[in-house]
Amino acid sequence: MQADEGFSLDAQLARLHAYCESQGWTVADIYTDEGLSAKNTGRPELQRMLRDIDAKKIDIVLVYKLDRLTRNVTDLYGLIQKFETRGVGFKSATEVFDTTTAMGRLFITIVAALAQWERENLAERTKMGQIEMTKQGKWSGGNAAFGYRYVDGNLVIEEAEAAVVQEIFNRYLSGQGTRLMLHWLNNPDHPQLAPNKRWTLTAIKYVLRNPLYAGYVRYGYRTVGGKRQKNPLVMPGTHEPIIQPDVFERTEQMRAQRTTMPSRSGTGTYALSGVLYCGLCGSSMSGRTNTRSTKNGNTEHRYYVCIERLHSKLCEMPLLKEEIVQSLVLDELERYYTDLSTQADLSDITEQDQSAQEKNTLEAELRKLGMRRKRWMDAYEDGAITSVELRERLDKISELEQRHQENLDHIDSVSKPDLNLAVIQSVLHTFRDTWKQVDAPERKELLRLLVKRIDIYPDKSLRISYHM
Repeated sequence: MQADEGFSLDAQLARLHAYCESQGWTVADIYTDEGLSAKNTGRPELQRMLRDIDAKKIDIVLVYKLDRLTRNVTDLYGLIQKFETRGVGFKSATEVFDTTTAMGRLFITIVAALAQWERENLAERTKMGQIEMTKQGKWSGGNAAFGYRYVDGNLVIEEAEAAVVQEIFNRYLSGQGTRLMLHWLNNPDHPQLAPNKRWTLTAIKYVLRNPLYAGYVRYGYRTVGGKRQKNPLVMPGTHEPIIQPDVFERTEQMRAQRTTMPSRSGTGTYALSGVLYCGLCGSSMSGRTNTRSTKNGNTEHRYYVCIERLHSKLCEMPLLKEEIVQSLVLDELERYYTDLSTQADLSDITEQDQSAQEKNTLEAELRKLGMRRKRWMDAYEDGAITSVELRERLDKISELEQRHQENLDHIDSVSKPDLNLAVIQSVLHTFRDTWKQVDAPERKELLRLLVKRIDIYPDKSLRISYHM
């Protein structure tokens, strides 16, 4: 669109060069953040320019238009202030303003405010358009999911990739875990139907969670920062599904069962397995034993290794010696005991039966709403209701789901721990001594009395989540 209107990057650059020649200026450098929005200052070339300003390599900053520099009023003030403190001038090749006068500063502020308003207004219109497209069953844009191509505004099945998607669902329903599937997908000796894709555990889980493959479209699945939303908008799509809806539903049920299954705390010889996770990628840490031959016989070396690194080689978490990790955990638990012991008031730790009952009721209502949503979708597919009627009913369900979820979140945020603090302190007080006297399965049980999850980082720092 910029090229059609004569505002391509080459056209902008030619205008800037002509302006410099007319002023008799020498071009010190060119800074082009191609394809990046001016909504913030976190752009590589802009940051390089600011470093060159600090190094006194620039006398004047020349832009094609003000909104090429920034579309945020706050950022504009910061940049102008930096230019002034470094003795650097600021000019636009297509706009007239003078930052040395009050009127000039007012004018440039108005121009920046209008640019910011235009950007935010465009974002709102884009969001509304994507929501409406989703309600109409159309894909709202972005990179096409694995298994599809985007052709003339429609999702078209990519047969070779679709076969891989179907196999992933079939293997999962047959009981195969995601780590075994990862090994199968990335095995260089296996003739892949999609050899150019490098699979990760996250990618496999994304496929298994994506209703697009069952013929649905969704909006609002991810929020800013990549986190998943709890209640995205999901509607029947107009594209051809790769798997049947009942296959996706059975996969969801199996995923829910596996998520709620307790970890195998009584097996294995590595006490931290099941609660120890990689701080870099979030994958679990598994115990590994390396045996080396020496003059005095075989010597065992025990480590914890990141599963992502083990299977896909995509994580840089190093191997960690078991004895070092255990020592770090025990030290952290002792510090935690010290912090608990300094608490002055223990009276706030009480049972919350009423909150638990309310939580159970809300969770039951959410399950009922989920079943109701499915029934309305089935009715639409059978032709019993129109798309307008379906949308009205699903909107009401979504509203109720959001209200119940907000109430659940509130209960979770204010609920008190259901463990007796005095008992926890007693366990912590003798934790290290007890740890030395019991075997690995008992150590696992002991640890799970207190700890939900341990994240460890390459610098040996820990983040522990407790059951309280």
